[in-house]
Amino acid sequence: MTPLSIYIHIPFCIHKCGYCDFNSYALDGLLDKGRIGEDWAAAYAVAAVRDIESRAAALGLAGRPVETVFFGGGTPSLFPAPETARILRSLRERFEILPGAEISLEANPGAAEAERFAALREAGVNRISIGVQSFGDAALSRLERVHTGEDAREAFRSARRAGFENISLDLMFGIPHQGLDEAAADVESALELGPEHLSAYELTIEPGTNFGALHARGELDGLPDEDAALAMWEMRDRLLSEADYERYEISNFSRPGFRCRHNLNYWRRGEYLGAGAGAHSLIGGRRFWNHARPDRYIGTFNEPTAGEEDVGCAEKAIGETFMLGLRLTEGVSLDEAARSCGADPEKKFGSVFSDLIESGLLERDGRTLRLTRRGLLLANQVLQRFI
Repeated sequence: MTPLSIYIHIPFCIHKCGYCDFNSYALDGLLDKGRIGEDWAAAYAVAAVRDIESRAAALGLAGRPVETVFFGGGTPSLFPAPETARILRSLRERFEILPGAEISLEANPGAAEAERFAALREAGVNRISIGVQSFGDAALSRLERVHTGEDAREAFRSARRAGFENISLDLMFGIPHQGLDEAAADVESALELGPEHLSAYELTIEPGTNFGALHARGELDGLPDEDAALAMWEMRDRLLSEADYERYEISNFSRPGFRCRHNLNYWRRGEYLGAGAGAHSLIGGRRFWNHARPDRYIGTFNEPTAGEEDVGCAEKAIGETFMLGLRLTEGVSLDEAARSCGADPEKKFGSVFSDLIESGLLERDGRTLRLTRRGLLLANQVLQRFI
């Protein structure tokens, strides 16, 4: 059996940031509205465990080897460590968690959360991803973050003291009113800490967010123009390359041996099981997802599915293979795509490949296709051609 990845969604946050379009909810707001009770953490953990149990039984996944587990959010480090440990115990009882499996958890800087790092490490988490975004307090304020730059540095130090040898930092550039020097200072501050992995991406204004509403009304000023954003992309690539970080995906960089294996499985269209509010799964050519609101998820854990679609047909599989796989700098093998999807991708997308190659956005190396440097900068436009 091929190894499986497992994703656990923890949707609770201290504060919902204005740019965030993830399925996340301010914890105090849920409590004030009575959508969850004071026992929210235990109730959510029980629902997640029962979700895992029922999926493992219904889909015949019991005993399946698991190579990666990822607690995402929201702010999973806000979730009490004993409840995280409860979920991990359930996974170990039902699956074969492989030796050396990557078990990641997203964390936000903050004293209360940093205090939980040792307990999380003891529970079996071996990789922490810290949502720094910026080390500049003014930039953090504009992003509506509730931590400071020093909080971010202390969170990293706390994770190291807790024994984490695999730490990722998230950085953002293109923040309103951010100049090139400020963006460079963030990268340099991250490099001074020496994480094993860095995600560094440009702020995207998403519909349905507070920033999206402000932008639509013309009230979100200070966003960089194309030239300024390009300068930040080039600065990021240069500084990280000089520091010997390998770029392996559009916005992800790592030291040798520290690529995020969980995300690689997504981008290579491997199978994964999702538990938690709004979590998605891809098993046996079928994609399905859970109810998004945590109160509804807790109340319907016996049948949490909110929707599903068949993505096993060759046409759908080929499109997804290139939409996801071209994010990786290694590109996509035409032969491997044909084998895994059961059809020749050139019959479906041959004209698209030719057009993108002629436009200088895609390059061909034998039987492998990958984005050019210009293609990486315009990845969203390129990848939409395969939807």
